[in-house]
Order: sequence, then C-alpha cells, then structure tokens
Amino acid sequence: MVDYLIVGQGLAGSCLAHKLHKENKSYKIIDIVSNSASFVSSGMYNPVVLKRFTPVWNAEPEIEKLYQVFREFEDLLKVKLVYNSDLYRIFANEDEVKTWKKKSERNENLKPFLDTEIYNSINPYIKADFGMGKVFKSGKIFVRELLREFRKFLLKNNSLIDDIFDFSFLKKDNGFYNYKGIKALKIVFCDGYALKYNPYFSYLPMEGVKGETMVIHANGLELTDIVKSKVFIMPMEKDYYYVGATYHYREINDEISEEGQNELITNLNKFLKIDYKIIKKFAGIRPTVVDRRPLLGEHPEYENMFILNGLGSRGVMLAPTMANELYEFMENSKELLSEVNIKRFN
Repeated sequence: MVDYLIVGQGLAGSCLAHKLHKENKSYKIIDIVSNSASFVSSGMYNPVVLKRFTPVWNAEPEIEKLYQVFREFEDLLKVKLVYNSDLYRIFANEDEVKTWKKKSERNENLKPFLDTEIYNSINPYIKADFGMGKVFKSGKIFVRELLREFRKFLLKNNSLIDDIFDFSFLKKDNGFYNYKGIKALKIVFCDGYALKYNPYFSYLPMEGVKGETMVIHANGLELTDIVKSKVFIMPMEKDYYYVGATYHYREINDEISEEGQNELITNLNKFLKIDYKIIKKFAGIRPTVVDRRPLLGEHPEYENMFILNGLGSRGVMLAPTMANELYEFMENSKELLSEVNIKRFN
C-alpha cells in the first residue's frame, strides 16, 4: 500500500512527487517517456505578460517558490537546473516604448519587474530599431535535465512504473485504489493534454495549444540574456540557443510542421542578424484551460481522486506552487484558491 499513485511525470507530477518525498509520503508514478509539453518546454520563466506589459497572475510568490523548489531538486539530483537571466523585450514601435515607460514608472505591480531604462541593444547582432526594455527576475530551468534525472531517481527508488496508464485496470476497493496490484489511498492525475481522454476528468474545459520550438547554433553571437520579440531566443551554452515558440489552436498534435518552423525562422530573422544553423526541432501540446488558470481539486463523485493539470505555457512558474497547494488540500484540508479549484466548472 502506498499513500499516492500519480499518473504522469511531467513538471506537475514531478513537483508533486518531490513534495511527497520531502514529507515522507509513499508514492508510485506511472509514466512513459513521450513528447509531452513538459519535455519539450524551453523552461523559460518571467513575471510579465510581454504582449501587453501586464504582471503574470501571482507572479511574486510563484517565482519565490520556483527558486526554492528547483534548488531543492538541484540538491537532490546533484545537477544544475536554475539559471537566472535578465530578459530583454524588443519594442515594435514608439507606442510600445511609451507604454513601457508609463507602466515601469507608475504601475506598482510592475515596478519590481520592469527596468525604467530603455536600452538601444545588448548585442551587435540583435536588431532593435525602437530599443529594448529589461525584465528582472527572469531566467530558465533546464526542464529536460530535471525530468531525465528525476526519472533516474524514481527508478532507483522503485517509485516509477514505466508504462502507459490503462483506465480499465483502475478499481476502487475498500477505501483504496487498486491498479494492477498497486494499492494506493489516493490517486492524482497529472496527465497533461491526455486529460482529454481521461474518463474521470474529461468534462473539464481543457484546450490544447500546439507549440513548436527549435535549437540553433550561432557561432560568435555570444548572447548571455534572453531576448523576446514575436519569438524569444534563450542562451543554452557554447553559442547554442533555444528559440520559440508558436501558438497554434487548429492543428493539435505533437508533430513538427513546416508551417510552424517557417514561422519561427521568419520571426527570428527579423531581429537576429547573424548566420545560424538549426540543430533540433521540437513540438508539443500545452494543456491550457479556457480561463487560463490551472485545474486543481478532488473529483466531485470519486473520493480521494485528484487532479493537477492545466499549467499551460507557464508550467515552470506554476508547477511548484500548485503542487504545494494541492498537497495542503489533500493532506491538511486547506482550501484551494478559488481561481484554480475545479469546482468553478461543476
């Protein structure tokens, strides 16, 4: 008998398992390596919606929790995962410059995050005709390294079952859940876009948003900070850079498309003025919700069946906080934030 059975080892499932590990709760995860949204994530985090220059919901506490949890992962896994970096937003016109100046100087919610100074450019190969604005408290988490190394940790500790979850084998029996002989007091679905095929939670209004990214090598660029225009370019190491991302609602699959890659290249070439080589391409489906808030809570009919999902394009920021929220709800009956509680859709 274990305390928890977790379905899915993406960012949500990994952060929840990490919390359970800290609290000495027993658990098993069922997951198979796939092209999940977490696995193809850039890992970038920033506290500002850069399209409209507005603060991200709950940004300050989420970033503090992000630092705490992913540094604990670093200690546990003995691998570097957290990289702080400034982020520069390229302005498209003078109106954006004026809006930035106004908000950075007067908006109390944005003052901790927006530099009031306007920068000409931070790199000779980055074109910024109207200048750039700097965002503080940004950076990146090496998500693939996190998932890969945590998977090794789970396997070593006999906490991971490398398999596809089959709902037909899940039974409720005398106050616990039984799955192929694994008995668990509680079950938590952290299954990302696969929620659409989950017979218990598919009633929730999740939308899939396809995203494509790529890794390039630009010898001599020597960029050290993240730059964002219509797409972002994020340093990795040795002049390798992560570029993304597209947002497509029409074609919901995890296949690399010519349309998506052309969109990335076109938008990148508008501001990057150096030769580069495309090294690798990625595609995945982001699990997003109609109101752009996560999905947390207990099934309305099945006791001790929970969900942690819908983190969308901000999974790196949301996962640590939401995993803690759900844990406190499950273990200590602490009321969930109304914005994320699935009761809002009952």
